[in-house]
Amino acid sequence: MPSQINVASLKDVGERALVDNILKNMRKSTYLGPGDDAACIDINGSKVVISTDIVTFERHFAKGMTMQDFGWLSAAVNLSDIASMGARPLGILAAVSLPPETDENVLYDIMNGIDRCAGSCGAEILGGDTKSGHGSVCGTAIGICEHHILTRSGARPGDIVAVTGALGSASAGWYASLNGIDDKDALKAVRTPSPRIKEGMFLSENEIATSCMDISDGLSTTALSICRSSNVGMEIMSEALPKGKGVENVCKKLGMDEEHLILNGGGEYELMFTFRKEKLKVLHSSDIEFSVIGAVTSDNVVNLFTNGKATRMENGGYEHFTKD
Repeated sequence: MPSQINVASLKDVGERALVDNILKNMRKSTYLGPGDDAACIDINGSKVVISTDIVTFERHFAKGMTMQDFGWLSAAVNLSDIASMGARPLGILAAVSLPPETDENVLYDIMNGIDRCAGSCGAEILGGDTKSGHGSVCGTAIGICEHHILTRSGARPGDIVAVTGALGSASAGWYASLNGIDDKDALKAVRTPSPRIKEGMFLSENEIATSCMDISDGLSTTALSICRSSNVGMEIMSEALPKGKGVENVCKKLGMDEEHLILNGGGEYELMFTFRKEKLKVLHSSDIEFSVIGAVTSDNVVNLFTNGKATRMENGGYEHFTKD
């Protein structure tokens, strides 16, 4: 009798290890293939950037969210990946899956939300598909990079680490929606996040960022991902982390730790980027909202410094399949 082969489940392996396993067996012939926030294809000298992402009713529909909000979110998660590559969005395709008995206005509202988000980023709906299903949108965003393409793999020891905007508002909004807390800033952050298109394009055009990634799965995950791709480490200063609106209010009401929320909360669409110190003057002379939070090191470890004490940062961000 043949021996039984034990095959691990998706939950056992986790999203990141699954992706790593897939990449080991993939042919790589494009300008920039899998491994960054988006792929980049060189077409007659033009750097075309493409990204895809799925949002589902089960995982991404925050309590109190409208169908237009859900449509907006489905576009934002894709356009944020275009932003993190330093590209200008051109458009988005949306494949929508809904149960057959769904009111037709639900579909129209989702598409309206997608259109409004795309429009806010200077893009438009290019096409899509509809199918019967449990409720999801699979978006594919397309952009063009007219300058320096931004990747996860260019950080070097001595670089400065920074983030755009403020952190934690989206995660605070998620918990606020679950617990009936009326915090308008936090709820807006989780329902209709704004992709940092202008910021990404500025970093690209001025050749500022040596590496860049959006913070959609949490700052801890992003920092570790950049370090892994760049073969470097980081020192992050806890007191330098910019606290978003609603974080203090929601954490106080729910007894949650603010630092944990800022480091590990998902749904964030700010950018983490690294740059050489000689570019600091250019950044300060711009209207880009950013905060310096640390420095790149050569030791392949991410350390979080709180009151002068270093602790090794673990990957506490969101990971599909492993989270209930």
